[in-house]
Amino acid sequence: MKNKYFLTIKEVLLTRSNIEWSAMFLGFALIWMISGVLVEKEETLEAYVEKESMVRVIEQVSQDFTREILVKGFAEADKKVELKAETSGRVISLPVKQGSLVKEGDPICSIFLAEKESFFKKAELEYRSAQKLFDEGLYSSNQFQNIKSNFERAKLELDNATIKAPFSGIVDRIALDEGDFLTRGATCAVLLDLDPMIVSGEISETDIRFVNIGSEAKIETLDGKSHIGKVSFISSSANSRTHTFRVEVTIENKEGIIKDGSSARIYLPGENQLANLVPLSILRLDDAGDLGIRIVGDSGTVEFININLIQDTEKGAWISGLPKKSRIITVGQDYVSDGEKVEVAIDERLMSNERVN
Repeated sequence: MKNKYFLTIKEVLLTRSNIEWSAMFLGFALIWMISGVLVEKEETLEAYVEKESMVRVIEQVSQDFTREILVKGFAEADKKVELKAETSGRVISLPVKQGSLVKEGDPICSIFLAEKESFFKKAELEYRSAQKLFDEGLYSSNQFQNIKSNFERAKLELDNATIKAPFSGIVDRIALDEGDFLTRGATCAVLLDLDPMIVSGEISETDIRFVNIGSEAKIETLDGKSHIGKVSFISSSANSRTHTFRVEVTIENKEGIIKDGSSARIYLPGENQLANLVPLSILRLDDAGDLGIRIVGDSGTVEFININLIQDTEKGAWISGLPKKSRIITVGQDYVSDGEKVEVAIDERLMSNERVN
């Protein structure tokens, strides 16, 4: 029976052709390969699903921040006067030069005095005689007052022949030369008082509510120098064309560094609020076009938070709208979506004492 059984198997094997054996071999090989690929794909898929995205964050606590209101303005002398002649005559003396410092009462222009001095001496003699006669009762009150008026007029004409500085300052411009004829009302010189200096500008009606008389203000001139002053005037009437209000800041200018009419920037304190300093590069727009940034919430998932841009500075952008404590995504925010669970790593590049832009 045993030999018969082996003969039967042998016969069966001999009856199968090479083609059939080849087909069977290929079939087994194909089944083995497919099973291996499926297992590999399943393992890869499981590994992909289990692996979380990695983002870099900075951890911040919101802090008090006072927004600066920038106003473009111009410097103006505290006093600026055109010294005008109150009598006519030929200029015989200009005792000071343009750009000179003068004190109150110093002569600026002198007009020819010969006629006026002669008229004054005659009027003075008549006045003294009339006063004596009036005291003796020989002149009526009307007669004496007429003579006195002529004397005072002559004295005023003589005084007006010399134009004097009404206050201490700088002679900015002399508009004539010696020998010129100066008519009544014509300008002899321009006198400036540059200390203190007034820097004025126009502030919007939305920002004026944050500014008060006496508020400290920073003035920055075009040469890059900064000065501290105080708000000395706020207009109660708006410009009818621009709907802005005039604001004046008074600052010391003892050395005369700031010139009349020069451009300047006025920085005024605005509203105070909680804010965060972040890199401007991490700001994004959502589908509705609203500005915001992505953070990692307490549950470890990504959240898009709408923010308000308060002020863009050299160190970064000041924004409001974030939670008191936030983990702000600085790297990888474009590769994650809202609600996605992520792993975080601290962005060591952005320390609190470094520039964040």
